[in-house]
This record gives sequence, C-alpha cells and structure tokens, in this order.
Amino acid sequence: MSKGKSICSVLKTIRKQVADANGIKYEPRVCHYQGECLGTCPACEAEVRYLEQQLDIRRQLGKAVAIVGISAGLTALTACGSASKVVKENDAANDNTEHVLKVGKVDTEIKAPTTSTANDVFGIVEQMPMFRGGDRGLKAFLAENIRYPSECVLKGIEGRVILNMIIEKDGSVSHIEVKKGVHPLLDEEAVRVVSLMPKWLPGKQMGTAVRVKYTLPVTFSLK
Repeated sequence: MSKGKSICSVLKTIRKQVADANGIKYEPRVCHYQGECLGTCPACEAEVRYLEQQLDIRRQLGKAVAIVGISAGLTALTACGSASKVVKENDAANDNTEHVLKVGKVDTEIKAPTTSTANDVFGIVEQMPMFRGGDRGLKAFLAENIRYPSECVLKGIEGRVILNMIIEKDGSVSHIEVKKGVHPLLDEEAVRVVSLMPKWLPGKQMGTAVRVKYTLPVTFSLK
C-alpha cells in the first residue's frame, strides 16, 4: 500500500470514530481513486464536509459534540499533507481516548452512498450540491425573501428552523421537511422561502449528477 493510501486509511478510521461518538450515520467509502494519492481526494473531502455539516447541525441544535481524543478530532476534519503528521496525531489520539463531551445516539436519517440506482438519494457524494453564489448567495437569498410573520414579531418569537430537503439531479429543491421547528408560522415561512429557491448546482458522484439529501438551517432573528 502506498504512503498516501495508508494516510487515507488512518483518516477514515478516525472519521469513523468521531461519527460513531456523535451518533452520525457514516461508513467510509472504498477508495477507487486512481491518481497519485497524497492522503486525500475528492471523495475523502466530501466525507469531511459531510461530517463537518452534521457536527455543525448538532451544535446549532444545542447538542454536545463528542470528540474522540483532541488530536483525533482535529485530524478527522482536515485533509492531511504528510504521513509523519498523521502518525503523530494518531498516536496522540491513542494516548487520549476519553471523550471531551458525551452525547446520546442521534438518528440523522441520512444514508451513506452505496451502489446506486437512478432514484437513490445520497447523504455523501464526491461533489456536494451548492447554491449558485455559494454561502454568501444563499444568505442573501434568504435575507431578501423571508417575510417575518407579524405575529411572531409582536410576540418576540425567534429561532432556527432546521429543514431537510433533496437537491434533485437537475438542481431543483424537493421533499422539503421540517426537521426541527420553532413555531408553526416560522416553520411554514422557512418551507415557503426554500421552495422558492432557484436551481442549485447538483451533487455529483463519479461525474454524474445524483439526488442528495441536504440539511439547511434557516435563522429568524429580531436583532
């Protein structure tokens, strides 16, 4: 096995430990990268982005995030540049296996990619969907189109609505569902605004557009 492949294997193991500690459904993909491996590739980077997103969602929901060793956590969420760095951090992880914080099992209802059919919905793909204009464009769209319900304004109701949705192969948004609501009126407004979104840049697996399940927080703030 090449040095890069060995590094990749170490990182996948650590990412799996972090995912299991936080109740995140994640199974490392078998690497089919044919180029010169430096320890990371588009597929590995997609797995990192997926875990980062899931951990961020837990923080937004007010849940504790468990890290399996401080160094292990840092290594799991970064691409690696050298074998010595990974070995050093992995050794540190083995010396510090106590969880910083502990959380219960959380069902994310997102499946890892397997052998696909035309209508499969993925949770992780090599190229994740992206709103045209990136994060800045997404925030601008939400800010311009959200209509804060007057009843919620008068009562001072605010918070973050967490939505699940599917980005279709053509980039359209479908199957919008409230994962965590705040107030019926805010939940309804979040769904309405997201349903107005233009087509995204679709997710891709091995160069082919696929359906991807996506979690999006919509924040309502009166400040």
